[in-house]
Amino acid sequence: MEEGKKLKIYYGIDPTGPDIHLGHTVQLLFLKKLIQLGHEIILLIGDFTARIGDPTDKDATRKPLTEKDVNSNMRTYLEQVSKIIPKGLFKVEYNNSWLSKMNFETVIKLASHVTVQQMIVRDMFQERIKNEKPISVHEFLYPLMQGYDSVAMKVDGEVGGNDQTFNMLIGRDLEKEYLGKDKLVFVTKLLVGSSGKKMSKSEGEIIAMSDQPQEIRRKILMIDDLTIQTLFELCTEKSIDWIEQNKDRNPRELKEELADELVKMYHGESAIEESRKPRKITGGATLISTMVIAGLADSNSKGKELINQGAVQVGGSVIKEWDFPIKIGDRLKIGKGIEVEIEKIKTQ
Repeated sequence: MEEGKKLKIYYGIDPTGPDIHLGHTVQLLFLKKLIQLGHEIILLIGDFTARIGDPTDKDATRKPLTEKDVNSNMRTYLEQVSKIIPKGLFKVEYNNSWLSKMNFETVIKLASHVTVQQMIVRDMFQERIKNEKPISVHEFLYPLMQGYDSVAMKVDGEVGGNDQTFNMLIGRDLEKEYLGKDKLVFVTKLLVGSSGKKMSKSEGEIIAMSDQPQEIRRKILMIDDLTIQTLFELCTEKSIDWIEQNKDRNPRELKEELADELVKMYHGESAIEESRKPRKITGGATLISTMVIAGLADSNSKGKELINQGAVQVGGSVIKEWDFPIKIGDRLKIGKGIEVEIEKIKTQ
């Protein structure tokens, strides 16, 4: 930075699922800032590594994906990424270009730069050993493949979540060995969901860029209140000053504003109004069962919490009775954003 040098920095995404989601937004917004500072950005699609699977934070061996699965998953990746970073502002690489060409001799030489002790001390492997769960040899090779990506592209830096620190540092070590240069490692905070695990494709708790505006709003209104500030900080372009000044506002109001922000980022400002339109759903016999059946609350306890907060209206009136009877044609409203009409009744 002192020399005004343009750095080549990359972010890698393995297409293990079809969606770019909030977890990716953290890194993409960071890359956008680096572009504004004049640096060269590479988006690496891990079409080879996705077939092997990253063992990071996994308590069991990943099931390998086929080439067909991977190609299907990454079909719309660039369109999704361009919602955050416009096309033409970043370069795209695919690690199948070099990893598929490596022969066994090259792989052995690559493996000679890392010890079994380095690998085995990782928490997830220690947990598996303790619980007598298998560790496949190929899982040791994944960090080497990700590390070699840095060598192949001759990058100056890599961006990734803090769960990727080990893999990124392997790449730093390999660049020293192969290229005699230091690699910068930019580690970002990890988005953690209500389950206590990271919000990701594999954990099944995500807000995807491809989600419809109404679905984005529904999911945001369901998140834990304690998560709101983190999502504003990591997944939007709101200033830190604004976030700090607004942190003590009513959580329900902040969730509505967060939903507006994400809908605008992913679908454009015109979609904000669309995200607030009523939709028809199947209801239960009572208010609490309707909320769970319709996905307006992910559990009875969450539904009760929303009802107790006065956040639920039926027919324009705030209802605080969990067992309030619901009938066809009733209109439910959650906060200021989600409004639904009961199309039919289904008992749980």
